[in-house]
Amino acid sequence: MRKTLRAHASEIINSLQNQQSNLDVLLKKHGKALSQSDRNFLQSLCYGVCREWFHLAEIENRLLNKRLKTRDQILSAIVRCGLYELGWMHQKDHAVVSEYVDASIIEGRPWARGLINAILRNFIRNRSEYKMERSTQETLWNHPEWLIKRIQQAWPKHWEKILVENNVHPPMALRINRKITTQEEYIGSLIDLGIDCQAGSAPDSVRLTEPHSVGELPGFDMGRVSVQDESSQWAAILVAPSSKERILDACAAPGGKTCHLLEIANCNVIALDISEKRLTKVTENLMRLGLRAITIAADASHLDSWWDNIPFDAILLDLPCSGTGVIRRHPDIRLMRSSESLRSLTVMQQLILDSCWETLKVGGRMIVTTCSILPDENDEQIGKFLFRHHNAELMPITEIPGLKTSFGIQQVPSHGGGDGFYYAALVKSQALEERVSA
Repeated sequence: MRKTLRAHASEIINSLQNQQSNLDVLLKKHGKALSQSDRNFLQSLCYGVCREWFHLAEIENRLLNKRLKTRDQILSAIVRCGLYELGWMHQKDHAVVSEYVDASIIEGRPWARGLINAILRNFIRNRSEYKMERSTQETLWNHPEWLIKRIQQAWPKHWEKILVENNVHPPMALRINRKITTQEEYIGSLIDLGIDCQAGSAPDSVRLTEPHSVGELPGFDMGRVSVQDESSQWAAILVAPSSKERILDACAAPGGKTCHLLEIANCNVIALDISEKRLTKVTENLMRLGLRAITIAADASHLDSWWDNIPFDAILLDLPCSGTGVIRRHPDIRLMRSSESLRSLTVMQQLILDSCWETLKVGGRMIVTTCSILPDENDEQIGKFLFRHHNAELMPITEIPGLKTSFGIQQVPSHGGGDGFYYAALVKSQALEERVSA
């Protein structure tokens, strides 16, 4: 029996519940031989299942008479995909049930045909009741309990807004290439094509009311515009690059910030990333925009593998993080992260921070960013860094909108606006010991 679209979806969700890979990688793998319309449907279905993950799990548990065996967890994925289609995608009930019964056969579980059929038809009969009932914090907010508690503790006045925004579709934002056009001019070009839009919060950003393919964006292939969240755009602006400055963009892939730096000034950028494969995306973006930078595949924390001992004038360090500020763009983050993985990330961040700081010249500036909303990775990390490095001083951040913290600025996901993002600005002064001896 040929693998159907629903079988592909079920396999993706099964891989996610076993934490075998992330959603984007799985969608790319399963979508290779599919048409564009099928890929769009697959993405919509799998993203939706991830957004309703904990609620779907509760519904599944109510509908199952007994727990599935570990070897039959693919059936759980089939059920959740079917529940989401029937409850949230408004497909024809009979066709959906039939497709997922077939998926159980394709996945080598023909004995489960009756089980899948019964579960999905039971859901159809009491659909409204099942969709309304949410008995726990996890099912109410569709976030793991540990993350709900962390967000509540960190942002007691904003936690509900954050959780709500994490569950909605994100807006599409563009970054105009200021070397070629202006924000006002590009908005005019979009309006002329009937594309509804407005200026974003960042100087180079444009918000689209509805998402569009890049092929519909005027001048995209000629480098007139790029796709980049407006919160992310503030990072390069905060660096404030000048002509001929030597700048490190650490953890650079996929290259949005690298290109933005070069659009702002004719500086010399080294784009560093641990993944050689991801660096190809940086190169592609540079070529499309007609920009040049040096790309290096290496671990930022291992200086001997990449640094030439020539200090940088400025560093843009977008630290690897939990991604809790971009859950609405990557809904599988809520499944892939844990308190334990967060601890590992903060150790890695510390190593990268200390190593990159060593490469900065005295008087140079380092802008530290994350797409996280958790203080462990942001303010607490910067506070510990300042304690370790007496030659590090905070620079005031006045131009970026957001919540002022002890050491930086925190943006939380906003409706129709930017993602959750953290910024801190540091300048390297003479070491305390040097000042005393002088």
